[in-house]
Amino acid sequence: MTTENQPDSNLYALERTHMAAERTYFAVLRTGLAIASAGTVVVTILGESWPEWLKILMAGVFIAVGYTMIIVTLNNYQKIVNRLQIESNLNVMSPRLMIFLTAILQLGLVIVLVLFFLGFGSQAAS
Repeated sequence: MTTENQPDSNLYALERTHMAAERTYFAVLRTGLAIASAGTVVVTILGESWPEWLKILMAGVFIAVGYTMIIVTLNNYQKIVNRLQIESNLNVMSPRLMIFLTAILQLGLVIVLVLFFLGFGSQAAS
């Protein structure tokens, strides 16, 4: 076999790096959304016995931690993909598209959380 037919090991290394970065991003995205969603669980579990301000504060901490994880990891993913695109001609999903999709997911979660808290507040007042 000639060297022309042999695969470029450097290209495979770059592809593996990209796939690892993507897997890591999706794992943290999944975990961050779960943590942010856990804020609603905290409010539900604490029930009527805890003050409303404390439940909202605790839920807010979960949401802030989850979103911070997602934003930091998205930033790291974007840096890695930009570097890989400069160093090679890898055909990868655009970091801008990932940012857009992540923003859509986060917006959906925010809408659900707001609706939950509004519904929870109206049930508590009844």
